[in-house]
Amino acid sequence: MSREPLLFERFPRLGALPHRPLVDRPTPVEEMPRLSAMTGAEIYVKRDDLSSKAYGGNKTRKLEWLLGEAGAAGADILLTAGAYGSNHVLATSIHGMAEGFGVHALLTPQPITRHVEENLRADLAAGATLERIPSAALFPAALALYEKKLRRDGFRPYRIPHGGSSPVGVLGYVEAGLELGLQIECGEIPEPDRIFVAFGSGGTAAGLALGLGALGIVTPIEAVRVTPRVVANTKTISTLIRKTARLLRAADPAFPDLGRAAATRVHVNDGEFGDGYGTRSEAAERARELAYADGIRTEGTYTARALAALIKRAESRMERRLLFISTLNSRDLSHLLVKVPVAPAIFTEPPRSLFQRLRG
Repeated sequence: MSREPLLFERFPRLGALPHRPLVDRPTPVEEMPRLSAMTGAEIYVKRDDLSSKAYGGNKTRKLEWLLGEAGAAGADILLTAGAYGSNHVLATSIHGMAEGFGVHALLTPQPITRHVEENLRADLAAGATLERIPSAALFPAALALYEKKLRRDGFRPYRIPHGGSSPVGVLGYVEAGLELGLQIECGEIPEPDRIFVAFGSGGTAAGLALGLGALGIVTPIEAVRVTPRVVANTKTISTLIRKTARLLRAADPAFPDLGRAAATRVHVNDGEFGDGYGTRSEAAERARELAYADGIRTEGTYTARALAALIKRAESRMERRLLFISTLNSRDLSHLLVKVPVAPAIFTEPPRSLFQRLRG
């Protein structure tokens, strides 16, 4: 496996962009034989759950570029935010600490499942500092206040947005789109009729559209919404695509001008949001069980909902070949979980005021 980005190989001037090698690329592509047999479609998976031996999933791809920029800026602390069970916060904790940064995260409540509790425990075991706030609506003000406190105390924080989905973070999935496109061109899998991915903050779908488009592959991307529409909508995707395309072309004008065309290839699917973020979904539970039979791990908040949408499409017989992007880490975390056997009570008790503590 190589750790040198395809972006640097294909567009040499992009080599000036800061980067930290974290991903074992390329991640495999393979068929899901049991699900294919059940639905009568050809269903494939890209195993981004194996993107790193330390901690896989889609967030690791984004962090290659975010940590690169943080290091170039002289930062010593990564400041980010998410829900209790945030995979982004956990990936930032594991990879950020390993790369020599301190990690601080603001977290908001969500329904406590086994996956959520294990992520909380792993965050703490990795060495992250966690603060609870009552609502995601407070993220902008709370992050600004927290950053101000860190600077007042002499630190140099680098703020990473929710899900890692800034134009810099999206570069990770432009890279993944190039990687997938070459796997299709080499015949590792046939070109799919549609690609399915969970849509939380939008960076994964936006980057895939740009990376595939750079190779002339125009496969539609189904972004299955799993977070509230106020943060996950068509405008979110199109804005990320436009800003990332602008960043790429500023660094290397040879990168094709894809902003508008790429945005038209991403379709937001609202059908799996159900009763809200992190709530129970029968379709997602069914998808989780079916994925497990093919050796793919999913969870009910993000990946199982995206797979549920794919299964519905397959069972409708509307398209023959479908591809699922497996974005949940599948690496063993038991070495972290034994360090923190139980999630702290702060995550089941009413939160103290972060603002009062920071101002004190």
